[in-house]
Amino acid sequence: MYCIIIKRGDYQRFDLLHRTFGSTTPVIWDRRVRERRGTSDTALMPERRQTQRRGQEPASWAALGFVVVQQPGHVAGRNVRMSW
Repeated sequence: MYCIIIKRGDYQRFDLLHRTFGSTTPVIWDRRVRERRGTSDTALMPERRQTQRRGQEPASWAALGFVVVQQPGHVAGRNVRMSW
């Protein structure tokens, strides 16, 4: 199963995609407000993360304001139970 994620605040695009695909595909808002990991002046621990884990934004995110993703647990039309 696929899901369409819309950039926060793009109400017209959300409305259009929800009216077009909402009956068959979930259309949701991007939940990210800001980068979770902030820098703290009081942090005494060194950074343990070796590389940035977040990949590059898909082209459709920057150009169109949305991205279509496959939902976790759904593979080739089968509902797969995740063990996490």
